[in-house]
Amino acid sequence: MTSKILKAAAGCVAMVGLATGARGEPLDLRQGQEIGAGTGFRRGDVCLVLTAAHVVKEAGVEVLVQDRTGGRGTGKVSYENAEYDVALVTLNPGFTVACSERWPEVGWMAAARWNTSTLLEVRRHYPDGREAVILLRWAGGTNDALSLAFNDRTGIRSSDSGSLVLQGERAVGMVRAVDTGTDRVDVLRMDVVDRLVGPRFRGASTSTAVTFDGVFHQGRPNPNWSSYVGAWLAESGGRTLVDAGSAQWRCRIRADVLDWSQRAMQNPRYDELQQSLSSCKSNPLLRRSATAVKMCEDGARAQLKETPRQVRMHALQLKVDVAPRTGAPQNRLRSVEIAEDAGAGLSRPQVELQVLQSAFRSVAGDMLPQACL
Repeated sequence: MTSKILKAAAGCVAMVGLATGARGEPLDLRQGQEIGAGTGFRRGDVCLVLTAAHVVKEAGVEVLVQDRTGGRGTGKVSYENAEYDVALVTLNPGFTVACSERWPEVGWMAAARWNTSTLLEVRRHYPDGREAVILLRWAGGTNDALSLAFNDRTGIRSSDSGSLVLQGERAVGMVRAVDTGTDRVDVLRMDVVDRLVGPRFRGASTSTAVTFDGVFHQGRPNPNWSSYVGAWLAESGGRTLVDAGSAQWRCRIRADVLDWSQRAMQNPRYDELQQSLSSCKSNPLLRRSATAVKMCEDGARAQLKETPRQVRMHALQLKVDVAPRTGAPQNRLRSVEIAEDAGAGLSRPQVELQVLQSAFRSVAGDMLPQACL
């Protein structure tokens, strides 16, 4: 019987269960009716999502991205290679999805040796926050690709296309397709992916040097707030912080918090869970099975118990000044609202770190690439 190759074009999977404490990758991608997976890699201020090209094949159509915590973003395809089935989606500024991964090292793969006892894994994240680890065995391959076999009855689905394949914490490749005739998973090797798009990330490793005057409140410097924003500039913003007396800095940055107020509001996540609970019985993928409906309802109720009804909103009026060593200075004054991480049990310093970093990114995120070249 002729084998049929299935690529992840569509397919909605209904899920039930409880949230776990695993990391927020991979990401779920949707473009029109196409559904797949991807992984967000940080490149300076920008998040680039690696995925399979056939998942985002509609030219010019916006891609919706979501992580397991509910964080979202939108973007467009910025790189596509149909021959290797590789694509990059660049997210628009203001995304809230997890994007903390650094581009992996792949030099070790040249000496890697696998056999039929080698176990590899794909991590699948469900909309309700649950994670599953899908184990696969090495079953052959070529210089460009690996052929993997299912290790148990839990197999790769169409919506897993674009997911990373891992050996421990090392990225081995990316899922492209499943041969339903042989139950073999086609995986593009990560060293091939690196050859295609890796220079984009390594090119960002030489960060721009900046001097940061700090965060000021009512005209006075706030050391704690300054350390929070300074950490964002170095870790997420991809900048190297240097003293004002250094000859290396390309621009000078200052932030002023003019006002900071708080208020309580209804938690949108709580409302979403209530809607999910009420829709369990009407879900066409579940309503034929009373057991599936009950599992869906039990999962939603369990999450409702752990989700606060209200969240605290922080409203900041933030002014950011960016002065390049050569060229005209820029400044921006904005009022932003940041929702506190409800139910996380954060201390006051942790809340201030979270809020300030989010507010600074919102106000200055797109200023830095323009002014601090």
